[in-house]
Amino acid sequence: MSKAVKVLIAQMIIWSMVAIVMLVVVSMPGTIKNWGDNALKTVLLGALVFLGYGSDFAFQLSSRSKRWGYQKDERDRHINTKAVNFSMIALLLYIFIFSITLYTVYESAGALPVGWMWILAYSSIVEANLSVRLASLLYYKKYGY
Repeated sequence: MSKAVKVLIAQMIIWSMVAIVMLVVVSMPGTIKNWGDNALKTVLLGALVFLGYGSDFAFQLSSRSKRWGYQKDERDRHINTKAVNFSMIALLLYIFIFSITLYTVYESAGALPVGWMWILAYSSIVEANLSVRLASLLYYKKYGY
């Protein structure tokens, strides 16, 4: 298994943990209705996203170091490009389906709780990161490690 795949697996695990904790926070009773009254949950979700991006930054720094012996070639760049293209489509579908679902659920109420917009924003970041990592792993498997 190449170092690129090992890094992808580590990043996938980290972003999966971020997604799970985010799901736990969001599914707590009263989170959506009382979003504006509880700044702690907003800060917590922001810290989770910061943790995910911080780990990405640390992996990027270590991959540029000659000490770790990490080298990217044309195949890695090709796989990354294909994965990002796939992720863009997945993200657009996610936002569209999420938005349409919210519209149909809250159409009769005439108003949408603001908590859903925060959740859409944070979950879009997590979805984009997970989908690009998953697509990269699938392309590495398809083309060989």
